[in-house]
Amino acid sequence: MDDRPVSQRATWAKRATAFARTYAAEVDRDRLFGLAAETAFFAVLSIFPGLLVAVSLLGLLQALVGADVAVAAQDRVVGLLSLVLTAQASDAVAAVESLFEQKRTGLLSVATVGALVTLSGAFAVTINALNLAYDAAESRPWIRRRLVGLVMALGSLTFAVVALGVVVVGPFFGRGEQLAELLGLGDVFVFVWNFLRLPVLVVALVLWLTLLFHYAPSRRVGWRHALPGALFTAVLWFVASAAFHVYLAIAASRNPLLGAFGGGVIIMSWTYLLSLALLLGGELNAVLYDRRHLDVGPAAPDQRAEQLPLFA
Repeated sequence: MDDRPVSQRATWAKRATAFARTYAAEVDRDRLFGLAAETAFFAVLSIFPGLLVAVSLLGLLQALVGADVAVAAQDRVVGLLSLVLTAQASDAVAAVESLFEQKRTGLLSVATVGALVTLSGAFAVTINALNLAYDAAESRPWIRRRLVGLVMALGSLTFAVVALGVVVVGPFFGRGEQLAELLGLGDVFVFVWNFLRLPVLVVALVLWLTLLFHYAPSRRVGWRHALPGALFTAVLWFVASAAFHVYLAIAASRNPLLGAFGGGVIIMSWTYLLSLALLLGGELNAVLYDRRHLDVGPAAPDQRAEQLPLFA
């Protein structure tokens, strides 16, 4: 009897266990749970100006597509927020509704600046965490690091606006044939709109995360080496959001204290989970990076510590 498959499975199990132990040790050593809290703090600060941006854009949307579609889109935003945060976040949902009722589109510029400033602070923490994960000394000047954080914040805000248009506004145009006729586009657009709209959005999310993991650390990470962490983060985001929704639906009804604190704690907790998932994805890339170097043999100290220019 050939026992090679059994031995191969045993070897794979040992490697997986060793990798999991190494990964857990690195997560603890780099204090990712604490850094995730710091990242979430700045991310929460960006929520209010981000909502103002959404309100302003939907106010502009009314002039483009009509009042009916704009009002329906606003209702969909509130509905999606309620779906994720459950009824226990009624205070937060009510605050969003009041912003929509004000219709102050002149706040767009101020809100955008505020969102970019606070988000850039969150990404500055992310850059620091990724440098810790790769054991890379930061060689870029402070202004350059803040510029990288600002570019990442701008990219994140742009992606959020596009996602808002696809998920919130898109369904009100019906099937792709109607929108293609309105815009004068062809059959390719119809196919993409009808069948690939949400999958393309998921792919775009993974690509954006790959860009982040490629450019954020002081040590340059190859594109294909940044992809595993991006996929891991995207999966964790979806799983964490779904699990958090289920937890709130079950626990909130049995815990009056959670309901008393309301939407603030819920939003902070959800943002913390998303921030932690982002840092865990970066740590995964760093552990895989170290294992690749161990597989090919130890590199020279100066080679391991090489800092490549950011935009080379």
